[in-house]
Amino acid sequence: MTLDTLVNLRDLGDGGPLPVSGMLLRSDAPLSGDRSPDLAAWPPGTVIDLRGAAERWEPHPLADTARVIELPLLGGGSRHGSQSRPLRWPDRLADMYLRMVEPPLSDRLVEAITVIAESAPPVLVHCSAGKDRTGVTVALTLRLVGVDHEAILDDYLLTDRAMPAVLARMRTTVREATEGTAMATPPPHIAATPREAMAELLEAVDAYDGGATGWFLARGGSAETLELLRTRLLGPAPSV
Repeated sequence: MTLDTLVNLRDLGDGGPLPVSGMLLRSDAPLSGDRSPDLAAWPPGTVIDLRGAAERWEPHPLADTARVIELPLLGGGSRHGSQSRPLRWPDRLADMYLRMVEPPLSDRLVEAITVIAESAPPVLVHCSAGKDRTGVTVALTLRLVGVDHEAILDDYLLTDRAMPAVLARMRTTVREATEGTAMATPPPHIAATPREAMAELLEAVDAYDGGATGWFLARGGSAETLELLRTRLLGPAPSV
């Protein structure tokens, strides 16, 4: 098992659900000392780091080459173990996913999507594992540009085969940074990638008046951002 590079990295447009490559990447957390991954769209121009402060145990390894934007989607307290509120793991991952699309967490989610639309590509979105916070951010972004549920779910499930390597890398990152907190010993179901959890999120967002677009606008996003996002991720509309 090779752990000296990102193990859950992919370009959403390179054989993935988007028609344009080199625009949107997703991954687990980069580490100092990582070798450059074997990916055409590397390095990123912009990085969205969705981790909380308690998960960051070193300066961001890509800060010298990319604009790094910290958007702690679930909060996360301090680097030294005390958290703004005690962490309680959900009984179902779907409950955590659904919480992200409602205020106040949805503010960060909308901000992340806006950064994807407006910032220098490639844009890399990551958390610690690249599964839950990254998964929700990417799923909503894809749904906003019209990607269907099955393609979004297929991409989400790709993380499942990467999880053994992700967890091995996290033993020297999250566990070290969060020793003594609830984050250090998550229950087994938190490491799973249940299709039904992401499917429940997508169905809930589609149920909003106006679907994903209605959700985004109601949560503070703009129509101009959506237009930029669609042009960037889908390419310009064909001329008539």
